[in-house]
Amino acid sequence: MMKKFLSWNMLSLLAMVVVLSSCLSKITLEDDEILQQNESQIKAYIAANNLSATKAPNGVYYQVTKVDTSGRKMIIGDTVRVNYVLSRLDGYVLSSAVLNKDKPFQFINGYSTSLFVNLLPYLHEGETGTFIIPSTMALGSQTLANLPANSPLRCDIQWFKTFSEEADIDRYVRDNKITLTGRYSNGLRYLRLTEGTGDYLASGKVAQVKYTGKFLSGVVFDSNVGKSDTLTVTGGDRSGSIRQGFQLGVELMRVGEKAMIIFPSSMGYGTTGAGKIPGETPLIFEIEFLSIKQ
Repeated sequence: MMKKFLSWNMLSLLAMVVVLSSCLSKITLEDDEILQQNESQIKAYIAANNLSATKAPNGVYYQVTKVDTSGRKMIIGDTVRVNYVLSRLDGYVLSSAVLNKDKPFQFINGYSTSLFVNLLPYLHEGETGTFIIPSTMALGSQTLANLPANSPLRCDIQWFKTFSEEADIDRYVRDNKITLTGRYSNGLRYLRLTEGTGDYLASGKVAQVKYTGKFLSGVVFDSNVGKSDTLTVTGGDRSGSIRQGFQLGVELMRVGEKAMIIFPSSMGYGTTGAGKIPGETPLIFEIEFLSIKQ
């Protein structure tokens, strides 16, 4: 009797597995069919509109319609504003900055599930692009009044801008056509203006420097140029008496060298600022390394 009961339970379990497998197979088959239908629709649309689109690893087809590779690409943490037109493949406009009362869509990269997170990595600032998006990356099986389920979409990016200290520094470098001598992972940018012929600043040694400090706007907030005094910087000093960005910049220099350094507030006066310097403000310093104090 026990044997018979176990056999019956086993048969019931097998039957449930078969039913579940059948359902999952059906769902998988439907998903595959939708993907294939989307792919056929997208390829037909690309051909009919003479687009020269590339398929990205995430399944989006895209074409850069205005190329400017000197522009910045967005990075994690950037606040991004984008002007766009989102439409069905038949041309019906579903959404755009114009329909949104000329307000660009805004999101924070890395903290958003916005569709644009999957599109903008293929563009630089200053570029425009056309994207054909499979339904699986759009609204999927959801149905809206003006959008049937499983519809691929077209998105035209008209412009986008990134806003952050890193973005502001990159834009300053680009707009002023600066060719950097070095760019470092901590955020420091370094431009050698005049070669030095003397020694680098060794740990424990003391440099005497002249400097001018500016904001990215060009406004000077401090300088000892034209004054009798010099600023002293001790090699290897991490006590914080000199801002980290300035300290590391001087340690990259040789005696006799002139250089420009740019660094974010994380290497300067942080989120709170100090005196004339507001919080979250990148700084520029032009430095002349005069001598090592004996």
